[in-house]
Amino acid sequence: MNADQSDLWRSQGSPAPIVLWDMLDGPMPRGLLGVGDPNVHLIDDRWTLFVGGFTTTFRNRLFRAHLVDEATGPGGPWRVDRDPRGRARPLAADPPKGSWDAAGMHTPSYVPPAAGNGARIYYSGRANAKHYGPGSRYAIGVLEYVDGQWRRRGGPVLEGGPPRWSVLEPRVVHFGGRYRMWYQANPHEIGPGEHPDYELHCVESEDGLTGWTPPRVFAGPDEGFFDIAIAPRGDRWLMLLARGSDLHNTGGFPPQGLWWSTAAHPSTDRADWSRPRRLLNTDAPDTPTWMARGTYGPGLAFDPANPARVTVLLTGVRDAPRWPRLMLGRVSRLRRPPVPAPFYLSVASLMLDLPTC
Repeated sequence: MNADQSDLWRSQGSPAPIVLWDMLDGPMPRGLLGVGDPNVHLIDDRWTLFVGGFTTTFRNRLFRAHLVDEATGPGGPWRVDRDPRGRARPLAADPPKGSWDAAGMHTPSYVPPAAGNGARIYYSGRANAKHYGPGSRYAIGVLEYVDGQWRRRGGPVLEGGPPRWSVLEPRVVHFGGRYRMWYQANPHEIGPGEHPDYELHCVESEDGLTGWTPPRVFAGPDEGFFDIAIAPRGDRWLMLLARGSDLHNTGGFPPQGLWWSTAAHPSTDRADWSRPRRLLNTDAPDTPTWMARGTYGPGLAFDPANPARVTVLLTGVRDAPRWPRLMLGRVSRLRRPPVPAPFYLSVASLMLDLPTC
């Protein structure tokens, strides 16, 4: 293998990922057309997964899943919570019509109870009608767990500013008495024919709602990182960094995949983190089709009984032609026609042995 194609996954024999949900090949939870942005946590000694989902009523909502078999560990398979009709049950009621996030919620980031506050889920909310392109804008909101229910806080907890008006992909931890948030900031969500202009920013707050520090640049546009996952591992912390996948098949994007880095604590100062090393190279020719345009929205879990083994959950973007050609190809092979979509996503898990350094 060429050195520029090497990664940790291939060096360990390319252990087969478990494809959990796939927009084209299934399975899909009833009531959902697509799933992404897995966020996994051990809650009350039970593995729990939060995901964003695009429903058959064309709404972006947040959902929860639990393991089908607890013995399998966080790699899955998983079952999304269902309503009495057997359809995927959203975590919370839809935002009111006309609210800042009425166009949809996605990219959940769970934070357990801390500093006298209950559990929270931070999320990206689409702040206007445009999905992508100039003028599209996202902000960051939060659900709070109160009296056994997830309740949406009325206004956003973080908004962008010039020239990066759009903020999304939050990842939040509570450490050292403060909430620390990593997020993506961009001028707008890129559309067909555009190339990424991403910065990863960091902010801190005592209450996790207000009084955020001025944003610190964690990764600049030259690196092309889209979002992260972060979790403690023994006496250190591990971070996964994902490049922004080529959703629209524009071409000319930075090298795609996942990188990993470690630090003594979840520092917002990039200098405290080790040099990122490549965990997954999705540009290599042997990459499975369902993630061949890149991955993003990673999740990260360690089994407390085996901290050398890491479970990585990821959102993969399929290398597929545009919908009319894709439909004709599938129908000609007597396969179910795909749902019309600008791109096709999968969620999968893979397990690796991670070096201790």
